[in-house]
Amino acid sequence: MKFLLADDHGLFRDSMAVWLKQLDAHVDIIFASSYDSVCETFDKHAFDLLMLDLGMPGMQGALSIRKLHALAGDIPLIVVSADENPLTIQSCVEAGASGYVPKSSEGETILQAARTVLDGGNYLPPSLHDQLAEHPEFTDKQMQLLALLAQGRSNRDIAEAMHLAEGTVKQYVTRLLRQLDVDNRMQAGLKARKLLGITDS
Repeated sequence: MKFLLADDHGLFRDSMAVWLKQLDAHVDIIFASSYDSVCETFDKHAFDLLMLDLGMPGMQGALSIRKLHALAGDIPLIVVSADENPLTIQSCVEAGASGYVPKSSEGETILQAARTVLDGGNYLPPSLHDQLAEHPEFTDKQMQLLALLAQGRSNRDIAEAMHLAEGTVKQYVTRLLRQLDVDNRMQAGLKARKLLGITDS
């Protein structure tokens, strides 16, 4: 088996690798430390499992999970993150993650999650099942817009980034404000950060 283990904190990454070796003494673990390095590594190897940190450099939260899920195809993907916000967890699962493990979990939890998704299942810690929040599902375009709102970008900037007319962006933003149940762009940006799991790292 070959795993891709992506985290920008070397000590935590090495600790996870030690636990994962208990699955199979011959498991081959390839390391990455950023979103870009994950994408580059996919071009060079075939993997059985992808485990990654949501807050690595270059990550845009659940939007990046959706992109990596499309890149990985049938390869199961587990998010390992310090973010335990139910909104973030739900968004990552909806974006294609097969599992979500908080970094506060015991090492045995990493093993259990890996075994579960390698067997074709989905893993969430039992304590989180009842905490998941209901929220609207978003399209790819809405996810991109959420990520840009989280960055505090103006309608003009968003229009340029998404190759849309500024008037169209204004309509999309108005619709998203209703979906997010917020009153203004600042509130939308804050909720988008929580929803996508975007950090300042």
